[in-house]
Amino acid sequence: MIIHRPFYYIRHGQTDWNLEGRLQGNADVPLNATGVRQACDAKDRLAGQPIALICSSPLSRARKTADILNEALDCPIIEIDDLHECDFGPYEGVVSPGWLPGWLRGEVSGVPEEVEPYNAFMGRAEKAINAALDHDGPVLIVAHGGIYQPINQLLPPAQQWALPNCQPVRHDPPREGGTAWRKLCL
Repeated sequence: MIIHRPFYYIRHGQTDWNLEGRLQGNADVPLNATGVRQACDAKDRLAGQPIALICSSPLSRARKTADILNEALDCPIIEIDDLHECDFGPYEGVVSPGWLPGWLRGEVSGVPEEVEPYNAFMGRAEKAINAALDHDGPVLIVAHGGIYQPINQLLPPAQQWALPNCQPVRHDPPREGGTAWRKLCL
């Protein structure tokens, strides 16, 4: 379960591997020029939001995005190691491995042993999100598309929504007696 507090989430800006459809995982692929521009645009959209803290993945594409956003927010940034993307092992840099759709459904068979198991990844991601939300906020989490999956699945209404690069989203917990979280793209 995700802690019931308002928070913001943004996926890092574009990298060359995003553009090429490559699995990035823990490979420390930097932002490309488009990714830097996306972060600057998102910075303008987040300016004036009541963000008290930025929690970032330690991978450079997320941390650079956080640093650019913080030019407008001017708040502390902390890195949470478990906000890093899934560990795809030797498959990082590969385009569309055949086992990926099954992995995304949580299947075990056919997934290489070197790949972080889906359920372990989801548990780590949920723990990292809650570690961020345990701070005084509202918090802005700057991380990865994969780290957003527990938010998609655990915050009612559950949905499969691919988060575009550098799209800030505000999440508000259910109102008293309700169950649905509100997601607002900024």
